[in-house]
Amino acid sequence: MSPRQHIKVVAGLLAASIAIEVNLLAGIELVSDAVYHGLHVALMAAVVISQFALYLSNKGTSPHAGYALWMALGMASTAAGDYVNGAMSGVEPVSLKLTWAMLLFGVGYVIYVLMLWRHDREMAAAGQGASGPWRYALALPVAALNLLAWLKHVEPGVQAHPLLCNGSLVFNMTIYVAMPVLAMRFFINSQWHIGGLMVLIGGVLIPYSDLILFGSWLHSGVDPAVPSFQLYAYNWIVYFGGQALMALFSALVIQSDSRAGAR
Repeated sequence: MSPRQHIKVVAGLLAASIAIEVNLLAGIELVSDAVYHGLHVALMAAVVISQFALYLSNKGTSPHAGYALWMALGMASTAAGDYVNGAMSGVEPVSLKLTWAMLLFGVGYVIYVLMLWRHDREMAAAGQGASGPWRYALALPVAALNLLAWLKHVEPGVQAHPLLCNGSLVFNMTIYVAMPVLAMRFFINSQWHIGGLMVLIGGVLIPYSDLILFGSWLHSGVDPAVPSFQLYAYNWIVYFGGQALMALFSALVIQSDSRAGAR
């Protein structure tokens, strides 16, 4: 699979996901909980398969084909988190569901961050991007914003669950700081290319979707407390939008290798 084909597949999956959610929100179609959450897992599985196909097609021609493999593994871990979060898993109460999902999403998101960081280092070493620790100065205001959002929207609901409380705070102050900051670095290193902007938007939407999730589940500390279908569906549009846009990262890097080789 070529980078262009991968981008088309991901764009098609994103369009299909939005269409499904809007149809369900509008009440045009009705499906069972199992089918609904099964569709979510299937959409993520399709992105994983496309990432893996991208790796297999380019592993002998692009030095960065490994990015697609690592992103596929990271997204597979988040797909497992989607399964745990859904009604099919049977994981209860919600505090336990969120704890396991947090661990699975954490593995995937750490991989995303490491790939973005590795690419930024490579660009700096090649003299194609800014060097020096100051290039991550944006981390300070992002960390401050994340802390304020956690204190207002997350901490009140999870304070009765120490692991979930501490884990969500660590997430907000590490992974969810690094992801948007490094996505911004990718956008800058891409010379403000539209593809880099898409990855940046993905790097913002993913943390934002989890803020919505934690802020709506365990509302006022009640366990279990699940969000309404409408809120869950709206959040899925944000979350899968972020995942789909982040999935463009490896294709864009491999695509840049092809362009460099053609010059």
